[in-house]
Amino acid sequence: MRFRFLKPLVISAFFCGLTMGNNAHAGRTLGDWGDIAMFLANGWAIGMTMTENDWDGTAQYLESMLGAQLTTEIIKTRIVHEERPNGLNNESFPSGHATGAFSAPMFIHKRYGWKQSLIPYGLAIFTGFTRVHTRMHYTHDVLAGAAVSALFTWMFVSPVDTNVHVWPSFSSDSAGVRASVQF
Repeated sequence: MRFRFLKPLVISAFFCGLTMGNNAHAGRTLGDWGDIAMFLANGWAIGMTMTENDWDGTAQYLESMLGAQLTTEIIKTRIVHEERPNGLNNESFPSGHATGAFSAPMFIHKRYGWKQSLIPYGLAIFTGFTRVHTRMHYTHDVLAGAAVSALFTWMFVSPVDTNVHVWPSFSSDSAGVRASVQF
């Protein structure tokens, strides 16, 4: 129980190895490190589900992450057509990298609690930073990608403890959070 973080770390290292190829540090750019951070965050999420023997969680993660990615791709290639800051193409909004990177910590946060999601949030924020810094996206593209992830996490992921429920609450004149606990 003391080394519960090891399995997510090993899985993350595996995903990282897939992205790095033979030359781990040769010619890496800041954008490359952002890509690696995105894969590490996703490896962390899969590792968490394996650590907990949580196959329902694995399915929920894949549903939320793949749904968010598919939605992001449809928006950016079929609906919005915003030009990237570097002029490369018209697929800037929303950021697919941000969607992928933020899917992991949002899943972990909702499923297992905020403490377990701190490292993946750091990785996702770094990924978002690199996408803006390398002029692949505007800040609003990254925020929109994170929002798409949040929406799909909210729709498909449930906390492990089914006796505790937290959900957003909106009315015409207020917004808030509701919670219930079953004993």
